[in-house]
Amino acid sequence: MNGARAVALLLLFAPRSGAAQAALTPADSAILNSQPLRRLVLAPSVMRRVSLLAAGLDREVVLCLRGAIRGDTAVVDDFVMPDIVASAADAVQPLPCAPATTLAVWHNHPWTGPDSSFGVRTPEDLCSLSQPDIRSVIADSIPFAVVSVGRTPRPIVCWWRRVQALINRHVKFLPRFPRQWLEAPSLAAPPPEPLRSVP
Repeated sequence: MNGARAVALLLLFAPRSGAAQAALTPADSAILNSQPLRRLVLAPSVMRRVSLLAAGLDREVVLCLRGAIRGDTAVVDDFVMPDIVASAADAVQPLPCAPATTLAVWHNHPWTGPDSSFGVRTPEDLCSLSQPDIRSVIADSIPFAVVSVGRTPRPIVCWWRRVQALINRHVKFLPRFPRQWLEAPSLAAPPPEPLRSVP
C-alpha cells in the first residue's frame, strides 16, 4: 500500500475561533502546552471498520484507537475494544483504555431520530460530546476523542482534542467544530482519498 492510500483521513485540529470556545485560563494554557499532538490520522481500514461497526449498532460501545506518533500527529492503524460494564442506546460505561498505548477513544452515537430536548434535528447534530462524554474525556489523559454517528445513510465522524473538551467543560454539550468532522461516502463506496492539511 503506497503512502497516499495508507491514510484515509487527516483529521485536523484547528477550529475556527468563535463563541463556541471559552477563554483559556492559565491552567488551561498549561494543559494545552503539555499536549503537543494537534492532528489525528485514521488509516483507511480503521475508518472503514469503525464506520461499519457504528452503522450496525443500536447501542453505544467504546474502542481504544492505537498507532504511532509522528511529530505533532497521531497516526491510528489499529484498535482494541475494552471490557464494557454497561451499554445502552445513549450511554456506555467501559473500563478505561490504556493511556500508554491509546491515542484516541472512539465511541458511537446511534441515530434514532430528532430530539428537540437536546436540539438534535439531524444526524450531524448528534456528532457531539454530552456532559458525561466531556467528563470522561477530561478525566483521561488520552489526547483525542472521536465520535461516529451510526445508522445513517453515510458515515459521520467528528473529533476533538482533549484540551478542547477541557476548555469547554461547562457547556451542556460540545458540538462538532467546523473543520473537525466528516461525512464520508456510503459504506459501499471505495475508501476516500486522504484529506490534506490546509495552512
